[in-house]
Amino acid sequence: MRYFEVRASPGPWRWTGRYEAEHRWMLPGVDCPQCGTWADTGAYPTVDLSGTGALAKELEETLGPRSLAEYRRMAAAVAPLLAADQELTPGGEFGPLRGTASGDFGPLTAWPGWQLLVREDARAALRGPQLQGLHVVPAELKGSGGQLYEVEARPVGRAHHASVTPSSPSCDVCGHQGGFDLAADWALDAASLPPADVFRIQGTGVLVVSERFAATVDRLGPSDVELREVPSR
Repeated sequence: MRYFEVRASPGPWRWTGRYEAEHRWMLPGVDCPQCGTWADTGAYPTVDLSGTGALAKELEETLGPRSLAEYRRMAAAVAPLLAADQELTPGGEFGPLRGTASGDFGPLTAWPGWQLLVREDARAALRGPQLQGLHVVPAELKGSGGQLYEVEARPVGRAHHASVTPSSPSCDVCGHQGGFDLAADWALDAASLPPADVFRIQGTGVLVVSERFAATVDRLGPSDVELREVPSR
């Protein structure tokens, strides 16, 4: 199986579609007494926090970094709603994308690069039994001229250790695993490859799709998206 990193094309763009949107709920970043303020990248549009009472309203607002105790209080209420392969970290986002859109969208949109949206016909094509681990949620975008869907990318893949340069240490107070930079020619850790056809690399916003996913969407015509093949080791 071949795999591809998903990137927005640098242009010129064929499609005029643009959007401004946020997920309905977001955990704040954490202000750790040992390693400082930090937040991670991760969005789970399938997770519905509407049943968490006052917390849901709190997380709909824009929250600045909170103390470790405050963050843990919020995270403890969210944790039971997540699946085993949905990582809970500061800055995590939940629920559908909500906002505005304009223009015409291609079959696949990756702008910004950590969000993957598909058009209605692409969603229908992706529903076949040959694709695995797909979680697709309607985006609530006013003015798009057609329904768009966000593909949830869970952090179930890893970069090969030779492709990673640590940029910050792990923390035994808040549990932060530490940051790292990916090499320009990074590779996948073959032992971590999941059966899912769309996934995210742990600790990053990098999205990866399988050749099955790429071929299915490609049959619908060109998108303003680059797919760079990523080797595995």
